[in-house]
Amino acid sequence: MHLELKHYRAFAVLADALHFGRAAERLNMAQPQLSRLVGFIEREVGVVLLFRTTRAISLTPAGEVFLDQARRLIRQTEEAVQMTRKAAAGMVGSITIGYMDFAISGPLPEILRAFREVCPQVDIGLEHLWTERQRVALLDRRIDFGFLIGPFEHPDVAFVPVASDRLVVVAAEGHPIAAVAEVDLRTLSDAPFIFGAPDKWRPFRAMVDRVCGDHGFLPRVVQEPFNSDGIFGLVSAGLGITIYPERPLRIYPRGLVVRPIADVAARVVTVAAWNRRNASRTLDNFIAVARGFSVAGGSDAASVIDI
Repeated sequence: MHLELKHYRAFAVLADALHFGRAAERLNMAQPQLSRLVGFIEREVGVVLLFRTTRAISLTPAGEVFLDQARRLIRQTEEAVQMTRKAAAGMVGSITIGYMDFAISGPLPEILRAFREVCPQVDIGLEHLWTERQRVALLDRRIDFGFLIGPFEHPDVAFVPVASDRLVVVAAEGHPIAAVAEVDLRTLSDAPFIFGAPDKWRPFRAMVDRVCGDHGFLPRVVQEPFNSDGIFGLVSAGLGITIYPERPLRIYPRGLVVRPIADVAARVVTVAAWNRRNASRTLDNFIAVARGFSVAGGSDAASVIDI
């Protein structure tokens, strides 16, 4: 069969007009040319598609079926063109994003919401990975983006900071830190601490050890759950205290006391990172959205928070 898209389009226009003259005008062709084209279609299909009289034309039952299929083909062709153009513009496709606890309870949901508004047809895959695993996955290009503790200095990797949080002390209600506006870390040198397991929280644990070391001690760790939910469950039970970035605490349950730490300038920076070699318009679109959430040092204003 030698039918082309132009034949289906012409038949659809004729079926809509039910008049050779008006249809030929819409198609910018002579009426005899349109008649020959319809005759060619009928010969190719092998059935009569139109009832013709000197005054009018109408579709045969077979013509009704052919018209339905012609319109479907035309629509599919137009959709194929639109989707191809969207793909070229990065508006369709898929991306895979790695994230850790600080990101999913911090900036990531807002970034995903903003990206969804720009590219609603892009499929987003999310994978929970600790910072060090994300670094490997980015270099191996198993994920497109990582939301991890920064910085990530590597020639193949670019990143933008999307959150900068000061460190705070978190304890159960009734703990002595509730009586102070800011915590002097030196007063916690003998306190029991709860931190994430070192094999999964190594960059953050190293940062906390440095901060505490600057104040003359290393934390006495009594429990090491693997995630933030476990940390705060144990803290709320009164088994110990923890140090944590301030912003992600907003989503955690009541019954906790949170206080800023005096004389500590260190901040936990969450970055959106990507492999420079892993390029596509879809990734470019996500990078543009992430850059819109870029932060500098963040606010250093003191606050007292009870959640």
